[in-house]
Amino acid sequence: MTNKINDLIKYSRVLYDRRLVHASGGNTSVRVGDHIWITQTGAVLGDLSEADLSTVTLEGKVLEGGSPSKELGMHLAMYQARPEANAVIHVHPSFAIAYSTILTEETLDAIPAYTAAFYLRAGRVPMIDYYPSGSEELHHTVARLAPVYHAILLRQHGVIVAARDMGGAMGIIEEIEQCSRIALLTDGEGYPITQEQMNAIDQILGRTWTT
Repeated sequence: MTNKINDLIKYSRVLYDRRLVHASGGNTSVRVGDHIWITQTGAVLGDLSEADLSTVTLEGKVLEGGSPSKELGMHLAMYQARPEANAVIHVHPSFAIAYSTILTEETLDAIPAYTAAFYLRAGRVPMIDYYPSGSEELHHTVARLAPVYHAILLRQHGVIVAARDMGGAMGIIEEIEQCSRIALLTDGEGYPITQEQMNAIDQILGRTWTT
C-alpha cells in the first residue's frame, strides 16, 4: 500500500475512535495519481482495511473493488475543483450537526471563528440546506461551492472537507467541531476573532472568498 492509502485507513479509524462518525456512517478518500481510493458502501471507518476500499477514476468509473460510497459524487466534486487536494473526508460530527439545526437558512459563513486556529485551517465554512444522502442535488450543490470553499457544513447531515492530506482534513474537521461546540455552549453570544485578524490570516495564505 502507498503511504496515502495507509493514512486513509489510519485516519478513518481515528475519526471513528474520536466519535466524529458513528456506526457505518461517513466516507473517506485519497487521490493517488489519477485515481481515487474511496471507502465502499457500508464500510465501517473504525474497522477499515484495504479490502473495504474501491478505486475509481476522477470521472467516477470503478476500476477495482466493490461499490464505492454513495457520496462518491461529493468526493469527485472536491477533487475536480481543487487540484491541490489529495484527501476528502465526509463525517457526521455531533456538535456540527447540532449547530446546523439552529441555523435558519443557507449561508456562506456559517460557523463563527472563535479561534484563530479554526480560521487558519477552515476559513469560511458555508452551510447548505438538507439534501438526501447520495442525491444528485447534494452532489451538485457541493460541486458549486467546491472551487472556493474547502470545508462545507451540510445541514442535519455533517461536514465534507478537502485538504492536501488526511491529517490536514481531519484537523479542519476537529476545528469545525470545536467552534460548533463553542457556539452551542455560548448560545451564539460569544465573540469571534475580529475581521482584521481574519483578513490578516487570509492575506498570509493568499485566500479570497466570494461574498
